[in-house]
Amino acid sequence: MKREGWKQFKFEDITISLKRGPFGGDLKKSFFVESGYRVYEQQHAINNDFTLGRYFIDEERFQKLKACAVGPGDYIVSCSGTMGRIARLPENAPIGVINQALLRIRINEDLINPKYFIDFFRSKIFQNEILRDSRGSGMQNMAGIKEIKPILIELPPLPEQRAIVAKIEQLFSELDNGIANLKAAQEQLKVYRLSVLSAVMSSKNIVPLSDIIEDLSQGWSPKCLNKASEDKDEWAVIKTTAVQPGKYVEAENKILPDSLEPRIQHEIQSGDILITRAGPRVRVGICCLVKATRPKLINCDKVYRIKPNKNRIVPEFLEYSLNSAEQLRKIERMKTGSSDSGLNLTQSRFVKLKIPLPSLKEQNQTVQEIESRFSVCDKIEESITESLIKAEALRQSILKKAFAGELLSEKELKACRKEPDWEPAENLLERLMKT
Repeated sequence: MKREGWKQFKFEDITISLKRGPFGGDLKKSFFVESGYRVYEQQHAINNDFTLGRYFIDEERFQKLKACAVGPGDYIVSCSGTMGRIARLPENAPIGVINQALLRIRINEDLINPKYFIDFFRSKIFQNEILRDSRGSGMQNMAGIKEIKPILIELPPLPEQRAIVAKIEQLFSELDNGIANLKAAQEQLKVYRLSVLSAVMSSKNIVPLSDIIEDLSQGWSPKCLNKASEDKDEWAVIKTTAVQPGKYVEAENKILPDSLEPRIQHEIQSGDILITRAGPRVRVGICCLVKATRPKLINCDKVYRIKPNKNRIVPEFLEYSLNSAEQLRKIERMKTGSSDSGLNLTQSRFVKLKIPLPSLKEQNQTVQEIESRFSVCDKIEESITESLIKAEALRQSILKKAFAGELLSEKELKACRKEPDWEPAENLLERLMKT
């Protein structure tokens, strides 16, 4: 489609300079001092937050690295790991240098509006270009400066750039409000789920955990592969990350044959409850081995397996009880140790936890009521998640239309052409080359 006044440029045409950070030997931690010139890191580009500063260099080191200096108005881009994130240093940003994992960009603002530039850089159109040739066997790296320079970008006249930016900001503001409402609804669902779980604590009949379980055992950590095991004749170990509240425990790591020992005594069964005994936060999950291809499972040494006495308590009722806010707080207080050495939930303390114990009939009724309400929550949660995915797709759709010249209406384009500085981008470039 012919767009009046637009011109195709190479990326290097719209920049004044592109500079990667120094070699590792030029900026080692041994050079850092308590104050001085700031060393900008990937976290600044990724989070678009310049209030943090961990590392500094002195005047002598700064002078040696002056080619990598950055200041207000410069753009920094993360080039390793979380790649392609860009941020512009604000007016109050202190002078400093970029580290090895950053790219510094200075643009020609006579050709391209700063906000238009950053919107374009964040669009999938451009991100696909700079990440397409990323390479590295372990940590991936963004394409180098040599590959970035020839990337093509089409620019409209400056007044149209400003109008496009204003339209993007308007649409993004509306979109962000919708996203904020969706996330607020997600938080409300979490609160509601906790309030539903409080129903299990209403029974006046209270007994210690030891009275309603057949076994409480700690697992072990054999050598295993970080992959799921599908062969029913293979053993697998459940790690702490697989234990999640309100979900059946399904993730597992395949145990290597040479790591099997006689210490495997009890295979996990459906209805067994797992609880993390170590780590910063207690998590409780329940096992449901519904697939015929499921492997033989054991729990690792940082996970307790609880085998409920099903003649006294319904497994799901026990899991809901342990996941209630009140019980989780009590369990956290039972932990011993320190934050340095690691907090640990001991069996001797845990078995004393008081558990509500209504009749089996009441337990089943409570479980059915909770599951009915949680089913509704799950559907709402699924709808919210789908809406958030669509919102992100819409954001990229807006950017795609913007840089294809399809975002502004004809009325808005006519207004742009009446601006005193409107001229075709090609004419602007020719004029700038003459000055």
